[in-house]
Amino acid sequence: MNKKFWYQPDIATSIICWSFTLMILLLSILLWLEITVFQIWTVIVFLIFCVVSLIQFFLRWIEISDEKLIVHTIISQNTKKLELSDIENVRVGKYGISITVKKQKYHFIMRKSNCEILYNLIAFK
Repeated sequence: MNKKFWYQPDIATSIICWSFTLMILLLSILLWLEITVFQIWTVIVFLIFCVVSLIQFFLRWIEISDEKLIVHTIISQNTKKLELSDIENVRVGKYGISITVKKQKYHFIMRKSNCEILYNLIAFK
């Protein structure tokens, strides 16, 4: 049983990451407004924004198997592999899920339906 759930990191990290991503969009808009004729630079910067946004959406996921919870991040070296037997506490909040493993807390922003499914898969192991 391998299930995959898309997530965003905790609120502070998400605000920082998306602020830098939106700076790329603002640079694209700035180039567009400064250079009144159509320029390839505006398109290139906007395409960079689109690629970075897609990377942030689709390279973050939580995978749950029979004995492990694997948290994939954008930088693959930071991938966390958590044993399900080491999980001490799981809480579903209004905007996501909190998991405590060996006194370390992890917060993930997810859709409510995915939070409940993940909670049921973790809590009843």
